[in-house]
Amino acid sequence: MFSIFSINPTSATEYKTKPPLKFENEFRFFMEAALHKGTDNTENIPLYARNGDFFYSGVEVAVVGNYNGTASNQIYRDKIEAGGYFRGSFGAEFPVAKNLTFSASAGYLYDEITGSLTDGSNGLGYASFRTTVVDFLGFYNMGRHRVGIGGSFHYNPKFDYKESGNGFQMHAVYRFSNALGASIQYDYRVSENTTLGIRYTDIAYDFEDVTIGDFVGTTGDQFVAGCVADCDDFIDASSLSGHLTYRF
Repeated sequence: MFSIFSINPTSATEYKTKPPLKFENEFRFFMEAALHKGTDNTENIPLYARNGDFFYSGVEVAVVGNYNGTASNQIYRDKIEAGGYFRGSFGAEFPVAKNLTFSASAGYLYDEITGSLTDGSNGLGYASFRTTVVDFLGFYNMGRHRVGIGGSFHYNPKFDYKESGNGFQMHAVYRFSNALGASIQYDYRVSENTTLGIRYTDIAYDFEDVTIGDFVGTTGDQFVAGCVADCDDFIDASSLSGHLTYRF
């Protein structure tokens, strides 16, 4: 007995080669996390001396001490930086032309340090730089690579400095003008939804004023001091950053 078998072509499994990963000209939302290395120190910021009621400069705002209780020659140092340290953003990309896309995002950039005061008061010190960031860049796509140039707008940059302890509290808020800087960026597409990249941003802040609140117990004073000279480009907030982006 002979049997005849027939194969239905529609039931056969089809194997298709996935297209290579590349940056597409398509509309997509994205979230981005970045670590920034600032380029400036804080030596020119006029710090307020609560014990003497005067301003002084030339001292970098930093945490200095022994590292995790090791030998005294193992010194730990962490300074506060404009332009650092962490940024989280949300944005969207838009197709413009062949191999060209436009990206716009908004996020928050901040750096902060906390440590013990060295004036014998056994108090604590706190310092932070914070600003809202709006980034906009145009990209040229080259397969899994792309390069972009654009701008970065920093809204309401602030430097906070606090000292507190048993019976005293001092809080200074330094305000800077909104600033617009230039950015250049490179990205590499790692997977369908993720990319890694680096960015350099060149930007500086103009100093506006500082509000000081100085209290011992329930007695104290609060006042505002404005900048009177050399206020333009007072703080260099430029940074080099690395970021991870997730698209969806």
